[in-house]
Amino acid sequence: MEDLAGYRREIDEIDSQLIPLFERRMDVVREVARFKKVRNMQVLQRDRERVVLDKAVARLRDPGYAAEAERFMNAVMAISRAAQRRDIGGALPREAAPLTGKVGYYGAPGSFSEQALADYFGEDRERTACAEFEDVFTALRDGEIDYGVLPIENSSTGAITRVYDLLGSYGFFIVGERRLRIHQNLVGVAGATLDTVRAVYSHEQGLEQSSRFLAEHPGWEQAVFHSTAESARLVADGGDPAKAAIASERAAALYGLEIIAPAIENSRHNATRFIVIGRALAPAGADKVSLAFSLDNESGTLYNTLRHFADRRINLVKIESRPTPEELWSYRFYLDFEGDVDSDDVRGVLAEISAGAKDFRLLGAYRSDRD
Repeated sequence: MEDLAGYRREIDEIDSQLIPLFERRMDVVREVARFKKVRNMQVLQRDRERVVLDKAVARLRDPGYAAEAERFMNAVMAISRAAQRRDIGGALPREAAPLTGKVGYYGAPGSFSEQALADYFGEDRERTACAEFEDVFTALRDGEIDYGVLPIENSSTGAITRVYDLLGSYGFFIVGERRLRIHQNLVGVAGATLDTVRAVYSHEQGLEQSSRFLAEHPGWEQAVFHSTAESARLVADGGDPAKAAIASERAAALYGLEIIAPAIENSRHNATRFIVIGRALAPAGADKVSLAFSLDNESGTLYNTLRHFADRRINLVKIESRPTPEELWSYRFYLDFEGDVDSDDVRGVLAEISAGAKDFRLLGAYRSDRD
């Protein structure tokens, strides 16, 4: 057999035998799913999968194919786990009604978080300010608020890692998002100018996003404060033209400050993504999904997880990793991807990842806020 067509005919003949065997295997896999469901057993049985892999390699006539045989069987078992997970099922906690009630937000009145809240819920929504990121989570936990609004990433400075860590610690869901174009302004009391300023206060994000402007004034002290709005209030209360804040135009107007230098952010495309968190999923009309998980520190585990998105042609739009405090050099992964949580493809990828990952958690299903 020296021609390509002949090789292809032989492969087709082998495939004609493989597919019926695959179908037969999947029939048995679904019987196993029913067995596990009745007995409330976990889908993933790591010891059993290791036995399957060892047996597959042992059956090879040519041990040079050992690595390929393991990859082949890992793919087969991933498909099997997904089918079992789909059959076993499980209801997702859902918020059926519109998002009503009191909303907490990070920062102070006049903050960008408050602006995101107003854009998402409306200016008239009852709200309460929270001084720290975790205060939003604890207020939601204690029933003081019904939803929370927090920044999670900036287009210039990246992820707000503290918020990711808190998402991993509390059992709440992302139910919405809002993207804001962020214009940072140098603000001060009446009479303050670039010549009078000696110290600038802002949240670390405000300082980072305005670093190029600040580099032009190396003599200024840069002081990190709770939030951009709190910094504006501090400067207003002090009444000192030597002190300025980096804050929003909204905060300047609220606290009676003047804009000394407008739009000092590094990038004219500067934007921050804010998330809305709640106690239950609100997936009606959702086209974006967020999840978190950790993996064994073994070769190929991350690849084998992410390939499920490519296999189902699902667009993965963000991946973030954060160290886990429980284990040295272990990481928790946070993923955002496009899709409807009720679609077969999304349910399939969630089943596949949850079957092979540790500490899997669906973080949210919500409508994306596209620019």
